[in-house]
Amino acid sequence: MTKEQLNIFKSAFKRANYCKISMPNRIDTLKIYEIEFYTNGMRGGYKVRFKIVKDDNQKYFLDLFGSDDNSSWHKRIEQNGNIIELENYKGQFGRTIYPDNPERTEIEHIIIQEYNNALHQSLIEKGLERNFDDDEFEQKNVIKLKNYDF
Repeated sequence: MTKEQLNIFKSAFKRANYCKISMPNRIDTLKIYEIEFYTNGMRGGYKVRFKIVKDDNQKYFLDLFGSDDNSSWHKRIEQNGNIIELENYKGQFGRTIYPDNPERTEIEHIIIQEYNNALHQSLIEKGLERNFDDDEFEQKNVIKLKNYDF
């Protein structure tokens, strides 16, 4: 990957993470990166996992999954720096409750949970969520950068 391409990704990456998280200056495109930092001790934190991929057409893209204390985001940065929103967890800001229709409430909550479970598995397969059942994968493929600002 050229330095120009890396700079395009770095600029878009910062925008994709709401200007809170920057990419490292050096990237091993064969690795997954996990950046985690806390601006106020153990609170006010941000975390992102990302990887750069080359598709069948020899074009690069960057996939990322990030979160803060309140929400998460799943995005793709195309080779030209365009940012695309990808599937994300549902119900992050609460789930609808129908007091007069508990059956509807339960059905909707089950649908959301099944969707979230499938997305979680997909993110694990992409390497964007940690697979707690495969520590060997984590050790061999993930570069972890952490900063606790005490």
